[in-house]
Amino acid sequence: MDSGRKSRRRDISTQGMIYDANGKAVMPCSLRNVSETGAKLELNQDVPLPRSFLLALTPGGNVRRLCQPVWQRATVAGVRFVKANA
Repeated sequence: MDSGRKSRRRDISTQGMIYDANGKAVMPCSLRNVSETGAKLELNQDVPLPRSFLLALTPGGNVRRLCQPVWQRATVAGVRFVKANA
C-alpha cells in the first residue's frame, strides 16, 4: 500500500532527545518510526514542539538532525528533517 510518502518509514522503538538551537536539552521523546526525510515521535507530555529543533536519534545523542514539526496530535508528532542551510 502506497501512503504517498516520499520515503519508506521503518518502525523503531528507541529513546531520543529534543534540543534547542543552542544544544540545550528540552525534553525526552521516543522515536516510533524513521525514514530518510522524517520521523514519528511520542512525547512524554502534551506540549507544542518548537518551530525548529535538533532531534537526537540515538540515546547517546551522537546522531542529531535539524527538524521542523509537520503535525502534532497531543503527545504524538510527525517531523521532517531539514538541511542546516534551509
